[in-house]
Amino acid sequence: MGKQSNKQRSIISTGTTSIVLIFVMLCMLTFSVLSLVSAQADLRLSRKSAQRTTDYYAAENAANDILIDILAARDQGLTADAVEGVRLTDGGCAYEVPLGEDQVLAVELAFPAEGGYDILAWQAVSAYDWSADDTMGLPDLSSLPIG
Repeated sequence: MGKQSNKQRSIISTGTTSIVLIFVMLCMLTFSVLSLVSAQADLRLSRKSAQRTTDYYAAENAANDILIDILAARDQGLTADAVEGVRLTDGGCAYEVPLGEDQVLAVELAFPAEGGYDILAWQAVSAYDWSADDTMGLPDLSSLPIG
């Protein structure tokens, strides 16, 4: 009798060990897949951020080039709108530089009477043309039974 009970315990402990080992392996596999998915998402986000930063600084350089052209035109006695893409405003000028797909770098300058220039705006703004979705008709509330 003593030998049979030892054999049964040995079989039960081997089965339990196998189940625990399988469970641990499944947990490790799950965590490794989650880590891989997270790393890929971080890589995509990093690439988008790097592209966004590159686009912003390229637009900022272009805006600075236009500013230099405006100042050179003013030194020659011309108005700011002599530079391509620049429009006059009250006491200054404004222009936009493309920044990515749906944004522009909007610049607005003022020219004080004492000389020089003031930057009133130098910011990224959305150029996305948003329109409300009015394709879904709403029911007429007067036709609904209220009770």
